[in-house]
Amino acid sequence: MIDRITAHFANQPLLCISSHGEAEFHIFDPEGNFPCRHRGPDAPQETDLTVRNASPAAVHLVAIDHCLYGSADATRCDCALVRQEEIRFVEFKHGKSKNRPDRLRECIPQLAAAINDFVRAGIIAPHSVVQAIACVGFAEQRPPRGAAIEARILQLNKLVTEGVVVELHISDNTLFG
Repeated sequence: MIDRITAHFANQPLLCISSHGEAEFHIFDPEGNFPCRHRGPDAPQETDLTVRNASPAAVHLVAIDHCLYGSADATRCDCALVRQEEIRFVEFKHGKSKNRPDRLRECIPQLAAAINDFVRAGIIAPHSVVQAIACVGFAEQRPPRGAAIEARILQLNKLVTEGVVVELHISDNTLFG
């Protein structure tokens, strides 16, 4: 999948894609008009997404907002994580001015826009299942999911191209098995 991404975005800087082979690392969205970045395992921050990789295959960080797409176009999610044919779209919405459910609601259109772009570009095949991760300062409870989270999952899947199924995770960590 990373080859399809690099081919489609061939005119963008190579700095938008980085590869990471660590068993654990962190991704963060810096303040200002900067793309998502990698942070090593030693100094995680409260607002980071922890990425665990249990396989020898590298995980690629694809900076979407402020990199593949310019700073003036903030309608797409912050980044994607790609390992072989697996892709996970990530949106960070940390902050103190809005409550967590409002931050989660704001993630949905941005995640959908990025997923739809990747489907239209042929990067994601029709009838695929992709993951979306909303980093909003809390993790969903398993089980059960509340009605508000179920409503966001439904909203996201209605916004995404027909035939593509999106699994939404509200979390600050992800595991590639």
